[in-house]
Amino acid sequence: MDEALLLRREEVVRKLPLVPRAQDLALWMKLDRDLVIRPLGREPAGPERIAGELRYDSLAKEMEPYRTLTTTVRYHGHPYRLVLRSSLVESEDLLAAIGVAQAGLLVVLLGGLVLVQQRVARRLWRPFYETLAQLRRFRLDQRVPVELTPSPTLEFQELNAALTDLLTQHRRLYHSQKEFTENAAHEMQTPLAVQHTKLELLAQQPNLGEAQAQHIGALLDVTQRLARLNRSLLLLARLENQQFTADEEVDLRRVLTTIVKQLQEEIEAAQLNVQLAADHPVWLRGNSTLLEILVSNLVVNAIRHNQTGGAIAVTLTPQRLTVANTGRAAALPAGREFARFRKDALSAPGGVGLGLAISRQICDTCGLQLAYDFEVPNWHRFTVSWT
Repeated sequence: MDEALLLRREEVVRKLPLVPRAQDLALWMKLDRDLVIRPLGREPAGPERIAGELRYDSLAKEMEPYRTLTTTVRYHGHPYRLVLRSSLVESEDLLAAIGVAQAGLLVVLLGGLVLVQQRVARRLWRPFYETLAQLRRFRLDQRVPVELTPSPTLEFQELNAALTDLLTQHRRLYHSQKEFTENAAHEMQTPLAVQHTKLELLAQQPNLGEAQAQHIGALLDVTQRLARLNRSLLLLARLENQQFTADEEVDLRRVLTTIVKQLQEEIEAAQLNVQLAADHPVWLRGNSTLLEILVSNLVVNAIRHNQTGGAIAVTLTPQRLTVANTGRAAALPAGREFARFRKDALSAPGGVGLGLAISRQICDTCGLQLAYDFEVPNWHRFTVSWT
């Protein structure tokens, strides 16, 4: 501010000789209200000084701070008092305006930098997130191998190559195990049938003792369970190999009512109260054999995992089939509701542990969705939905 006053003084001193008459100084002062040039008269010249003062601003109509330079100059050989003033308020306003402009520019630059970084990061990490999405959708039993999205980034190329090798090895091991299971199940069919027949013939011997009959009966039960397990494994293998076609129009209400009638003896033996709500025919496109197995597995599961005197609620609508049953006051382990050979405190005795896994595989084959949820206090609900 003081430097500006000094520069202004030099400018006034330089222009002062250009004013021809003293009367013209008044005109100059009218044009510049912060300039005073008057004869010194009897006042002492005094040294040049710069000081602050408060003056009334007629435009702003308030007292405002000023920096004032007072000095002595010569005009046409006579001493004159020169007073120059500069408002500090205008300087403060200018500084504030500069600060606001700089802050705005800084905000714009930072915002632009953030947007550029987000754009670059999004483009840079897009292959990674696409790979992550493919891994989340990956299933060992899917028929089409995973093809990860190529990336120009070397690190992502190495990551995709390592993941592709890992997934290929897992798929190879899975298919080897599946092939072994299928072959073993096929090979076990004949020996199990022969064993079952021999045991039935042995049980019909007239000279059979009571203890021997009990042992043979236990062996027959084990053989029948092995046969059920073998049939379940074969069915799973055929489902995974997509050996079924889903191109029939099936009346799901007829299938449901037929299966409930077939299981009536087991329902009565367990003293269960069954509520069947299937008022209208519901036609579903799929495989009739698979849909019968699906409905049968869900109803049998509701019977086996129930409690004596419990209840089963079966509801069929044009959008979904719901089978709910009372049972233990605890939900199935999250993420393992449809696991194969699941054995825990909630498992029912006598089962092979494949019913729900087969149901899930049938739903996948027929394009259906199977979900499980638990409702307090003790209701277990399985829902098959379709669009």
